[in-house]
Amino acid sequence: MIRYLHFFVTLAVALPLFFGGAAAQLSITTIGATDASACYKNAQDQFAERTDPCDAALDDRNTSRTDRKKTFVNRGIIYNRRGDYNEALADFNAAIAIDTDLAEAYLNRGNTWFYAGRHDDAMADYEKALALDVAKPWAAWYNIGLVHDARDEAQKAQAAYRKSLELNPDFYLAQQKVSD
Repeated sequence: MIRYLHFFVTLAVALPLFFGGAAAQLSITTIGATDASACYKNAQDQFAERTDPCDAALDDRNTSRTDRKKTFVNRGIIYNRRGDYNEALADFNAAIAIDTDLAEAYLNRGNTWFYAGRHDDAMADYEKALALDVAKPWAAWYNIGLVHDARDEAQKAQAAYRKSLELNPDFYLAQQKVSD
């Protein structure tokens, strides 16, 4: 049992590193025993790829406007994880259409742009997320560092990773980048 647990923990840490450093994503909490809440849990689980509860929440006319925008973000995170970038973009754009000040939608849409190699668009969305006071600014700074790394701007990348650590000294992904 310990051997298998060690394998899964190693896999969880190694996969982002293998793929060039995963962008930090932020799911948005929904409350209650609802499909929207189940969608949130799937977005938080780095191995979950099912969007069924998200789809059900968005199909339910009783889902509040607040839960609807959060569910779009959470389903977009799952789509990003699966590599379904067009669907992810559509969901993040739908969330932004509901609430143009939803910082987490910009951060996660930035991740979609990053994964697609559109670094200028990613940077613009990460900066927008920061301007809107994203809940976890260290994640945005880490992602900005990834963009700078992708552009071969090592000094700017290191500055962004240090800013991320200044905001959250325990942020493991940024710690790894600074120690590189």
